[in-house]
Amino acid sequence: MPRRPRLARLRAAALTVLAALAPVGAAALAPDAPLGAWTPGPLRGLSLDMPLEDARGVASPTVDVRWVAANAWSVPTVLERGGDRVVVRLDAQTDVLQAAVAIPWRRAWAGSLPERLTTRVEVRLLRTWGGWTDRPIEAWHGVVGSWNFQREAWPRDAVEVRLGRADGRGITVTGPRTALGDVAVRTALRIAGDGPGGPGRLALALRLDVKLPTGAASRLGGSGSPDAGLGLAATWAPARWLTGHALASLRALGPLPRGAALRPRPLQAGIEASLVARLGGRVALIVEDRFLAPAFGSHGWTLSPEVERPQASAWYALFRAHNQLSAGVRAGEVTVYFSEDFTPGTQHARDAREGGQRWFYDSNAPDLALGVAWTRRL
Repeated sequence: MPRRPRLARLRAAALTVLAALAPVGAAALAPDAPLGAWTPGPLRGLSLDMPLEDARGVASPTVDVRWVAANAWSVPTVLERGGDRVVVRLDAQTDVLQAAVAIPWRRAWAGSLPERLTTRVEVRLLRTWGGWTDRPIEAWHGVVGSWNFQREAWPRDAVEVRLGRADGRGITVTGPRTALGDVAVRTALRIAGDGPGGPGRLALALRLDVKLPTGAASRLGGSGSPDAGLGLAATWAPARWLTGHALASLRALGPLPRGAALRPRPLQAGIEASLVARLGGRVALIVEDRFLAPAFGSHGWTLSPEVERPQASAWYALFRAHNQLSAGVRAGEVTVYFSEDFTPGTQHARDAREGGQRWFYDSNAPDLALGVAWTRRL
């Protein structure tokens, strides 16, 4: 083959490859998307959660793979109602490997409605174990002079999750467990504003999320019941470098296994917001706050007098609202973030008598969460 035609063919092939890769590299960046952090752990992680998503939808199919580690803590907590007793204990690290695919409907159907629809499917693999986060958390408490929630009285990196009656009925996990989690299907319909890349500053979307009970409650893979949620999402871009996201949601949750005795509140509300500040083309700083209604209804259950400090117990995690603050850094396709619980509100009367700050509490469910996400638009 003559040299010149061969070089021309090689040059054409190289240009073709570069042309194919260039859109991928550009589409891989989603610097103004929210963190999408949820509230993990052995308690709220059993039921449907509705993390933030961009109300504008996605321009093309998107893959998101993330790892999240969460540390939950409480001392053994005894609840009483009449002559009935329930024992709750939260002591475990939960690691979650999640894979999600978001698909815009316009890739399959033409028309004004598919143009506004996006569906996201999430699958999870969960590992409940002793982990490694107990010592760093206790060290941090020592640095800032915080109360240690009686952690020092119990073995570190242990697993004990109980939610049920004293005779063992309900959910009891006392060793490492690996489980497939529930599958979540999330569909968003943009009802106002432009899609991704459009000139509009504000977009609104309706959300319908459904959780399929594919995970086993006995292995902390899920609640064992289907859940569904409705939400109204908003994305606002007042400047090229600043984007805000918000979501108000209402979820209908199914019960836990009968032996657990406690019942999740059948309707639970949540509200969350995010700010994304871009520092150049590929780097962004992100802060989020999510406020969730109490996970369980008290229904006459009271804290046993034998529990010395409610703040170390599971009382706040069960019957009080939960506020989670998150902060992260995004560089290209990778996002690293952490979450900490901090909820403004009055403390239990027994905690208030002990002195200290009385206008906030920590549920420790989870106490700390760390996440790493890789996202690419195909």
